[in-house]
Amino acid sequence: MNEMNREMRRMSEREERLAKKADRNIGQYSGEKVSRFKRIANYFGEVRTELKRVNWPSRDTLSSFTIVTIVTMVTMTILIFGMDFGFKNTLINLLSLGG
Repeated sequence: MNEMNREMRRMSEREERLAKKADRNIGQYSGEKVSRFKRIANYFGEVRTELKRVNWPSRDTLSSFTIVTIVTMVTMTILIFGMDFGFKNTLINLLSLGG
């Protein structure tokens, strides 16, 4: 528990440092005409800063989510296929009885 709080505090401090750095980068271009190249470079710099802030999942978390997704997808596919097959056969039997 204590280590978790320490880790959260470190993440919070890191995000604050990155936010201050981003604010400084944005402020340096305000009020002046900026070339297209500088705007593009600034954009990619901001994208990089934002990607550093992302809390990426661990390999274990990612693999478990992937397995859950695949199992759910296969289960739903089998369920929908079964229902479709059953409804089709029921409809064909009903139509053949009426004709």
